[in-house]
Amino acid sequence: MTAAKMLAEARKDLGLVGRPNHITREYAKAHGNEYLDAPWCDMSVTHWAHRSDNTAAVLPQGDRAYTVTHALDGRALGRWHAGTADNIRRFAQPGAIVFFDWGGSDSIGNIDHVGVVERNLGDGRVQTIEGNTGDACKRRVRGPSVIAGFWNPDYSKQEDDMPLTDADAKKVAKEVLASLTQEVGKDLWAARQGIFKPGSKLDFKTFMRQVWAYGKDGYAQSRAIRAELGALNAAVKTLAEALAQRDQAIDADALVERIRQEISQVTIRLSTAPADDEARTSQG
Repeated sequence: MTAAKMLAEARKDLGLVGRPNHITREYAKAHGNEYLDAPWCDMSVTHWAHRSDNTAAVLPQGDRAYTVTHALDGRALGRWHAGTADNIRRFAQPGAIVFFDWGGSDSIGNIDHVGVVERNLGDGRVQTIEGNTGDACKRRVRGPSVIAGFWNPDYSKQEDDMPLTDADAKKVAKEVLASLTQEVGKDLWAARQGIFKPGSKLDFKTFMRQVWAYGKDGYAQSRAIRAELGALNAAVKTLAEALAQRDQAIDADALVERIRQEISQVTIRLSTAPADDEARTSQG
């Protein structure tokens, strides 16, 4: 991550003419088709920053196509210099992001254009590389009459130091979700049961929805089974008491306990069918 790499990328585009071009297409792919034919001076700076691994230094708040906002990024970092001859001579370094106002002011709000300083000429002027100057990428020599200001990126800044933007966070989330997406194998239990089609893609969200659905169904079925067993237990007790009244030799409590022991040996199997299907039991 150096100014030299930033300038090397900028030099590759010297001679680029017209739009849409590879710079506007790249920006439009990330931010919308309205940028395909838009002014592309700051898109060029964004492109060169990405290509030279200088994103963190040159784009501290993310991609820029609007020059005023990009200038404000530099001012927020405390790196802004007004475009006076003295400031240009003393502080403009190769790789500086330089902003222009064709009206001749030093006001950020009046900025019309942007480029990158290639060389400080030492007399209050700089040699620049600019995209979208005459709808082309060219070298220019500029002075204080049109330079509104500039700022020197911290080219020692590493990519990890860059704040995570909303777009970055969405991209990371998308990549994480993609990494959790798996193909359903034919030997998978869910495939054998017909829950998922073999060879289909199972993403994490679908998987969790399915787990929740089956957990919900299983809970509903278990409640139904417990209710049925409770009713059965009450019926058995009533029957035992009735038999005991007819035959004094029958111990009702012992009979109920024996029946309970028999029931405890019954294996309960929960169906994988929806919750409104009848729960099934089978004796093991």
